[in-house]
Amino acid sequence: MGISIGNKLELVLLDQIIKNEKNRKVYVSKIYDFINDNTLQIAMPIYEGKIVPLPLNEKYSACFYTDKGLLQCNVIVTARYKSENLFFLEITMLGELTKVQRREFYRYQCLLDAKMRIVSDDEYETGIPDDLSVPEEALEYPVKLLDVSGGGTRLASKHDIEKNEIVKIKFMVHVLGESMSFNLFARILGSIPMQGRRDLFEQRLEFMKITQEERDKIIRYIFESERMERKREIGG
Repeated sequence: MGISIGNKLELVLLDQIIKNEKNRKVYVSKIYDFINDNTLQIAMPIYEGKIVPLPLNEKYSACFYTDKGLLQCNVIVTARYKSENLFFLEITMLGELTKVQRREFYRYQCLLDAKMRIVSDDEYETGIPDDLSVPEEALEYPVKLLDVSGGGTRLASKHDIEKNEIVKIKFMVHVLGESMSFNLFARILGSIPMQGRRDLFEQRLEFMKITQEERDKIIRYIFESERMERKREIGG
């Protein structure tokens, strides 16, 4: 099937996608069990830190984050209930899973200071930071952004991180005298030793739960930076 228990998923109301609405609500959840071949038990999703009991018989576009990449299909909510103090939904898949062809964004080469840390499933789902004073692996550490796009980044880090791990990355850019700071969730797409360096790893990240406003700001930074570089090249 391509999906497994524990996979994260995001749900977006199908009607919002059909109408191409910009301010779509993205509900985050996780697969708990398979009821049958096409019906899944999932955690009742989280939105802005609150559990949301999605309406029965409503249709959504579901995007699953798996070891094979992003898989998508439309689903319908068929049941909702509480079991052992946990809240669940059952969703039935309406068709086959397909590979998601995400829009490719232009990557701008840069060298930006940033800080990164691993986050827990709870923090990713609720947006509420964990107590960072306890687990050492949750502490921020410095990294260098090597390129950035509206969809993700490539960076150099002293820490190797497993594929599909979710992190929080903080960085700042400057555009025409304006400073813009970012504090974004991202998923590790890959981590390999940097060529010629035993102490550094090159990692590719995909931004997660990024808003359209945040994406537009990154794209604006790229556009303005390239425009200024071209101006310097022609001696303007």
